[in-house]
Amino acid sequence: MANTPSWNEVEAALAGVASGTSSVQQFEALLERALGSAAPAPAGTLAALRGAIAAGVLPAHLLARIDAGGSARGSQQTQLRGVDAPSATPTGAETRFRAREAPAQEPPLATAPPDRGTASQWSEPDPKTPRPDHEVATGMLLGGRYRLERKLGEGGMGVVYFASDEEVRGETFAIKVLRPEIREQPEALALLREEVRKTRSLSHPNVVGVYSLNSDHSNVYMLMEYLEGKTLDALIDEDFGRGIPFNRAWPLIQDIGAALAFAHDRSVIHSDLKPSNIFVTTSGRAKLVDFGIARAARGRTRGVDPAALGALTPAYASCEMLEDKDPDNRDDIYALGCVIYEMLCGKHPFGNRSAVEARDEKLKPAPLATLSRGQNATLAKALAFDREQRTASVEELVAGLQPGGNRSRTPLLLAALVVVLVAGAGIAWWLRGGAPPRAAAPAVESSGPAAQRAHDELSEVRELAEQARKLEVDKADPSLSQGLSRLQAAEQQLAAGAVPEATASLGDAQTALRAALSGAGRLARVGSEPEEVLLAVNLCNRTGGHCSPADFSDEAPHTVVLKPFALDPTGVTNAAFAEFAQAKAYTTEAERGRGLYAVEGGKLIARPGESWRTLREHDAAPGGDSADYPVRGIDFAAAQAYCAWRNARLPTEEEWEFSARPDQRIFPWGDDPTRPDAGAAPRLKPVSEQPATGRFGERGLGGMLWEWVDGGTAAERVFRGASWLDADPVHQRLAQRGLESPTRAHVDTGFRCAKSVAAWPSAPAGAS
Repeated sequence: MANTPSWNEVEAALAGVASGTSSVQQFEALLERALGSAAPAPAGTLAALRGAIAAGVLPAHLLARIDAGGSARGSQQTQLRGVDAPSATPTGAETRFRAREAPAQEPPLATAPPDRGTASQWSEPDPKTPRPDHEVATGMLLGGRYRLERKLGEGGMGVVYFASDEEVRGETFAIKVLRPEIREQPEALALLREEVRKTRSLSHPNVVGVYSLNSDHSNVYMLMEYLEGKTLDALIDEDFGRGIPFNRAWPLIQDIGAALAFAHDRSVIHSDLKPSNIFVTTSGRAKLVDFGIARAARGRTRGVDPAALGALTPAYASCEMLEDKDPDNRDDIYALGCVIYEMLCGKHPFGNRSAVEARDEKLKPAPLATLSRGQNATLAKALAFDREQRTASVEELVAGLQPGGNRSRTPLLLAALVVVLVAGAGIAWWLRGGAPPRAAAPAVESSGPAAQRAHDELSEVRELAEQARKLEVDKADPSLSQGLSRLQAAEQQLAAGAVPEATASLGDAQTALRAALSGAGRLARVGSEPEEVLLAVNLCNRTGGHCSPADFSDEAPHTVVLKPFALDPTGVTNAAFAEFAQAKAYTTEAERGRGLYAVEGGKLIARPGESWRTLREHDAAPGGDSADYPVRGIDFAAAQAYCAWRNARLPTEEEWEFSARPDQRIFPWGDDPTRPDAGAAPRLKPVSEQPATGRFGERGLGGMLWEWVDGGTAAERVFRGASWLDADPVHQRLAQRGLESPTRAHVDTGFRCAKSVAAWPSAPAGAS
């Protein structure tokens, strides 16, 4: 039939439903036509469809129809990833890029909730899981795992709930379910996914964590960090109706400025900065919410009212935003000026008029009595209606508001009072886990050198706690729990004026937190998130392959707790392996007559007579020394034997990926599929010349050699990374896995060793 869709089209449509660019109803109609055709559905497609139902992306009623249309049709097919299977190969794995057969209930990555759990943890949807024709409400289960416990608030973008993870005990989140007007805009959703991806890169103490954008039937929701405290607008309305005194507001201004400057350095614009998008935690820190979300929701689509979608707030939007001009850092400057003005006097600088209205009425902000003439001039410049006349950077604005003399250091009493006011509110928000803090006693006047030292130490201990959060130290670690508990006690003691007791608590907290930072386990988020899988599928199809999300099912995103380990800073070199081979009289499988293998033209080619020794002779330039080049042509058993000789071991898959992706980058060079050196001829580099992109400064993790890791089965072992011989960006992804016989060696497989250690290595300066 002419209108019968192909199964490739069905898989592409499924990816569209998962990404929010296609409706479930359209997909059902397409699927029905495909199931009614004579062509049998491939096993991979059936597995992807069943997985989408298990993950809650497709309605459960489709399961019976899929089973009826797909049962007894064909046999299981091996999924190939980007390389055609050779017609005849030696014993072992059929191809180095062969993926595992997708289990019947394993969801495709484009539909799986990111970052937590493993494929084996997925189950059928809960009966309370919302259907397309039901409203989201408390008690429901989103994505088959996130239980909506209670409603936290509602804004222009959607409704926020406190949610618990039913698969990872103790994990809690804030989940924002987007309004239908936003989730029904395909372009807005596509941009929203991009902004969520950018926001995840903003690992900063003053930015609320955003983990992923997921879909559940017709609902689209954001998984976010959960905090305790209250929003800035609530703090002003409930506690500071006439404005927050400058010396109390100054630390918050610094926090907001630090977050915006950090984002602007990374080309991320907030686009909807306002008091309700600034959160003040129980510890008195300001954190920004909804980074870039408004800009994504506005998109560049004409005819869509961004204010109606809740995508911007007119009272805090610059003239340029209201006139739909391209985003600019100075849009955030205008909004920040409005926020600071309102913080200091309790009123909007232009009586809640939009910038365009205020400009047309020729309004000017009234000077604030609490600011000096210079500070008022700085604030007025930030509120300029013309972008070209506005303050150029966040740093310039904050520097212009800098208080003089000793006012730059917040007195202990004033800082503690903010903590008490926020903690006393009892409003839950975005803090992952932890019980609400106990109410602190009323603040008591305290001063003097001891109080100032305690205040300084409090700041240092808070920074240690923030560092533990940023490094995602395991919350179950006793040292971390003790440190946070003693920090909370110290904050309450300082608020009550009990300086000696607070000093003792701070000492205990510092010792415990340093121990946690040094030796506690850390969460490692590995695998490919839905948008990364969609990118891989698109890249594969663009280069002439035929891929679907099911082909990447072995990259299911999950979180594990890793104990301290040290990974070799470079791959094992020719010189190091030669020393081992001589000391142990060791010969590799290739040297015993098996030879090496290479992928050429999409085919697996045997290269008899070659080994790591013959490859070593060709690595260096004529007359050069190959000792510093990474050894290649090594089989799994040889790699294991070498590491054991060094009293070490091969790294696990999770350890390798944790080290290779310190900022969750997709490729070794970043998130853009285009290599920075795309025009240069690829070459294998000596280990000393390879880029140091690893979490702890490791060189050559991805882009040089595939590296054996401890994973897979006895028959098929895993290697990770990428080869300099393979220019296909699909295979350059850091989450890419290869399966191979442990007795077979390729011309571009090497390895490095790992060791379990008592304390984590130090990350290089600037690394995350």
